[in-house]
Amino acid sequence: MSTTAATPTVREQIPKADFIEDLDAFMAKEGSAEVAIEKQQRLYQALKFIEQKLTQRRAQLKHKMPDMESTFASLKQMETQAALGEPLTTHYELAQSVFARAKVSVHEDDKVCLWLGANVMLEYPRGEAILLLEDNLKNAKQALVTVVDDMGYLRDQITTTEVNMARVFNWDVKDRRKKKDAEAAGKAPES
Repeated sequence: MSTTAATPTVREQIPKADFIEDLDAFMAKEGSAEVAIEKQQRLYQALKFIEQKLTQRRAQLKHKMPDMESTFASLKQMETQAALGEPLTTHYELAQSVFARAKVSVHEDDKVCLWLGANVMLEYPRGEAILLLEDNLKNAKQALVTVVDDMGYLRDQITTTEVNMARVFNWDVKDRRKKKDAEAAGKAPES
């Protein structure tokens, strides 16, 4: 039984930001620059929200992995000492920067207790605990790779949206300038 499930990719949930090739046709379809910019800003905000969630997920995985790796290494060391038929002498942390020395009879009992989270601790046979942690560690590493990959894809979508917003804004400025120049040219002959 695994406590850390492999994280499915969120790439399917990320809205795709298509680059606006023909700006004039796009603006004719949208009607006004305000509407177009508002749509692009909503997409941008949604993408930034997803980026925040992925950043938090990456931080959680990076925070958990060292503990999982050290626990896994400890269990492997216990397994090695048990195979030799000797007790394991080790140092463990009682409190921050306070360590104690312990002699554990790993060769007499093959049970270990693992914290699973949410104040839950379960006792496992050592071999089963090693397999569980090995599986959880593999899943956490794969989840981290997936999150980093999704963040790269998301970054591309954010950049495309930023470029689209700038292009629509610039189109609006040029359009207003054209209209102003046309008005000025139309009023000039009247005076």
